[in-house]
Amino acid sequence: MVAHALKYRGVIQEIGSMVPEFLPHGILIFFGKAAPAELRDTAVVHNGTQLVSELAVGDDLKFSPPADTEQPQSYRITAVGERANGNLAELGHVVIHFDGATKAKLPGAISVEPALEALPTVGTTFEFLGLKE
Repeated sequence: MVAHALKYRGVIQEIGSMVPEFLPHGILIFFGKAAPAELRDTAVVHNGTQLVSELAVGDDLKFSPPADTEQPQSYRITAVGERANGNLAELGHVVIHFDGATKAKLPGAISVEPALEALPTVGTTFEFLGLKE
């Protein structure tokens, strides 16, 4: 069994009305609870507050749905933009591309694989996990 170290955790509080439109493009935009009103329509708003350690290629993103009947979904980080860790720490903000790219599309973005099949729901816990050394 592989041990993981928690790097960041939050629970999804709301999902903006325009978020489903990003699903075919494989993009989720996360913001902390202080997200400005004009961005909430496009954002997954969560209550996470503390980046324990920086995200890195090879780390995992895990979605754990609130219902025990649903299986958690895991994704592997394949790229981390140079501003992604700072934005996550300061604003709870990160743009996640579910495209498996090895270079982040934007400085504040990360890429993961595999593709996103369905949107996470309100109440879902998301965690960024690194391997314990």
